[in-house]
Amino acid sequence: MTRTVAALTTNFSARCRRFCADQSGAVLIYVTMMLPVLIGMGVLAVDFSRLANLNTGLQKGADALALAGAAELDRKPDSIARATAAINTLVVNQHKFSTGGATTVSVTMRFLKLLPDDAAPITLTHVVAAPNTPDGSISARFVEVTTNTPTLNTIFPASLLGGANTVTTRAMAVAGFQSVMCKTVPMFICNPYEGSSISLFTAAKTKEDKRKQIKLQLGAGGESQYFPGNYGWLDTPSFGSGSNGANALRDALARVSPNQCWVQNAVSQRTGNIESANAAINTRFDMWNGPFSGDKDNAAYRPDENVRKGYNKKSGGSGKGGGGGANSCNIEPSSPNTNKLGQDSAFPYAGGRLGNGVWAFSTYWANNFGPPVPPGWDDTNDNRPSRYEVYRHEIDNLMTGTVAVGGNAAGERGKPYCAGETVGLPNRRVLYAAVIDCAQLDIRGNTASYIPVKAFAKFFLTEPVGSDGVIYAEMIDLVEPGNSSKDVVRDQVQLYR
Repeated sequence: MTRTVAALTTNFSARCRRFCADQSGAVLIYVTMMLPVLIGMGVLAVDFSRLANLNTGLQKGADALALAGAAELDRKPDSIARATAAINTLVVNQHKFSTGGATTVSVTMRFLKLLPDDAAPITLTHVVAAPNTPDGSISARFVEVTTNTPTLNTIFPASLLGGANTVTTRAMAVAGFQSVMCKTVPMFICNPYEGSSISLFTAAKTKEDKRKQIKLQLGAGGESQYFPGNYGWLDTPSFGSGSNGANALRDALARVSPNQCWVQNAVSQRTGNIESANAAINTRFDMWNGPFSGDKDNAAYRPDENVRKGYNKKSGGSGKGGGGGANSCNIEPSSPNTNKLGQDSAFPYAGGRLGNGVWAFSTYWANNFGPPVPPGWDDTNDNRPSRYEVYRHEIDNLMTGTVAVGGNAAGERGKPYCAGETVGLPNRRVLYAAVIDCAQLDIRGNTASYIPVKAFAKFFLTEPVGSDGVIYAEMIDLVEPGNSSKDVVRDQVQLYR
């Protein structure tokens, strides 16, 4: 049946109306338009994730390397060499996000003697000038580690938009090292080896140097000052000011466990002399004078387990429990005192502060113990022991109860006698003190704070402080983890940037 033109026209018009009204599949248009954008955002997210992973890995690596290097910056002449080796050999990790597949990340490092304020940049004024020299190693306090800048190929074709198809990143970290000394006396000495051909670190390991006596203070009056008004004491806020502060410092000199701690990066000096400081130190020898005359039964000031010093009972004095003899609490040094460990025959070094290490070992041994002499020891240079070695030999071989057999203090023994019935403590004759390069740092009487310490050292008191005010000691060793208790010294390594 043949349709008319009018019917065909009406049917076409109806179809057009239905087509125009039909919304099926309309979202396909939007999807088609947005698909490039969605894919691009997804690719960018992947690229940002890859970049973040790379940056995080680099930063963690830089942090770890900086900490490893800083842990070696102990102010010794080879510290930078050890720090460099630690950084170069700690890890050899590869990252696989950059161009060229697996790539080993390299780093550059700078050693710093100080840091600017947090918001300020690090400049050449903060960098160690000569890192390949012993002086450079001694001055290094921090290490800055910067990773190289690996290139990351992006998945997103940024070049189509006029950009680059690669990005780079890097990481930087700064770490530093410091030692903290606790439970030690508030005392410093000027480095007796400063300016000489012998390093403090070498002397601390050399037999001949370790038996050289050091005068921690030269003598009574003005002669004991390092500088005008400066007698070698350290200060902390806990000491306060005035007479109460002086009493607190004096108490710290006598206590078994002082409560103060000192940071190697910066200590503070306390100017002025401390009355009865010598009496405080002498409590370690079982001697109770001045403000400590009533403290012989106080456990906070217990003496050493070996206090042999060549002292006799004073004329007319009464001993403990009504006794007497050479172990009386009312004592004085014999004259001449040939029973004490003795002094070096000369003090030719460091302006009279450092001795030659020559002392009369055989005389001391004969007067206190008689024959035989311990094997391998005599008065020749190669076989002469240090006084600390002799002191330890007496303790380790249970000889502190042996009374002196001759000399001018016959009858004296090494065990403490005056301090009630308490037993002496080990190593009370060992002092821990700060060693400072006074000349290099231009330390003066009014240089009070923020003074870097070259090293903390262990000193053995060879005899009590006499009326001349001289504190005679031998350097046993430097205070370091491994040869000192952890409650005395601790290394602190931390990130600063």
